[in-house]
Amino acid sequence: MTPSTETEWRFVEDGKQTTLKVHPRIRTTSNDSAITAAVAGFGIARLLSYQVASHLAAGTLQIALQEFEQPPWPIHVVHREGRRATQKVRGFIDLAVSRLRADPSLR
Repeated sequence: MTPSTETEWRFVEDGKQTTLKVHPRIRTTSNDSAITAAVAGFGIARLLSYQVASHLAAGTLQIALQEFEQPPWPIHVVHREGRRATQKVRGFIDLAVSRLRADPSLR
């Protein structure tokens, strides 16, 4: 974790993107350390839903500022199809797609 400096967070308000300058107490480049800090009560963290799904379900974290969330990002599985495509690759893609679609934290 590095010393705090000013940074900008982007929010969506009434369908329009808004930028807010914030002065974080801590800054990290690791999602795991951001989650640990938030669970320990150091403040709020900006993370994606699937990264904190288990903590939300357990009640160790809560969603704050939900009304300002940006729209969800799509997930794409991209591969080169053709004569060289193997059954292993196709099987992996089918498995990945079915698990991603079944995960409620990705909706």
